[in-house]
Amino acid sequence: MELNKGRKKDSIEQFIELPQIILDTSLSQLRYMILIEGLTIPDGYDQCPYRSHVWSILCRVPVYPTSKYARLISEVPEKLPPDLYRKIKNDTFRTLMNDKSFHSKVSEESLTRILLAVALSRPENKVGYVQGMNVLLAPIAYSCHRSEPQAFALLHHLVNDQLPLYVTANLDGVHTGLSLVDVVLRIIDPVLSDYLDSKFLKAEIYAFPSVLTLCACTPTLNSLIKLWDFLFAYGTHMNILFVVAQLIMSRSALLQSSQPMKLLRNFPPLRENDIIKLSLSFIPELPKDLYSLIARHGFDPLVPQELKHFMANMKNASTSYSNPHR
Repeated sequence: MELNKGRKKDSIEQFIELPQIILDTSLSQLRYMILIEGLTIPDGYDQCPYRSHVWSILCRVPVYPTSKYARLISEVPEKLPPDLYRKIKNDTFRTLMNDKSFHSKVSEESLTRILLAVALSRPENKVGYVQGMNVLLAPIAYSCHRSEPQAFALLHHLVNDQLPLYVTANLDGVHTGLSLVDVVLRIIDPVLSDYLDSKFLKAEIYAFPSVLTLCACTPTLNSLIKLWDFLFAYGTHMNILFVVAQLIMSRSALLQSSQPMKLLRNFPPLRENDIIKLSLSFIPELPKDLYSLIARHGFDPLVPQELKHFMANMKNASTSYSNPHR
């Protein structure tokens, strides 16, 4: 996909079009530019026209040939497992169903084709599709609406390389992520953590959609894709901190509510700049070994057991501190 050459290009677009000699250095510079400047929307556009290029560069996902994608799609009828099409169609029709901007650019047929292609291209011993993949696809399909093959390539990379444990039969990585939300909240805001505990509200109850979909379940779409600029630049694991940041931003209302679950059923609209700034402020407050668990939880099957040890040690340290004469 060629970018429109008839308009003025901002610094990030100019940068990604330059030949880069040292890849790691160039990626670091691009990440910094995204953090400081952000991707802009030129006059006459309703979204950043080169966002899909940036995401592909950050994920190191090359341009996916249309002919190769077409061949893959042509194999769907003969390789389609029983019930897979039905499972996907049960979800695609309701993907961001109230977002007119999304549906003006992305058809249900496109979502279905991409999800089928991803499902069929996953290893034979892996689950092809789990509920929630349609929502993970939504911001990718929206940003890549001019190139369905590239949307396929990015989603394929996301679920196979970055978050393979999020698309297992038991959604193992998602459940680990929810436990991490509880632990991070306990460290960052013990008062709010205790209050939610007193109402028997663990992240498993209120944050499942936000962890599973990397916050793609929460409007607005324009705010979400800006959050995803940051996630692709600095790691999808940062979504754990994004969820905690949203809790902190609703702190006063939650603490004043006798039924906080009513507020937690639907998170407030995303305030992407505040979420990113707050999330970054958490990092110095977190133990390095905990941050390592956060960074690895989407792909490393050893994290759940390590997290149990961390939580046990944290509990023992807390007990020792509160009972110094034991």
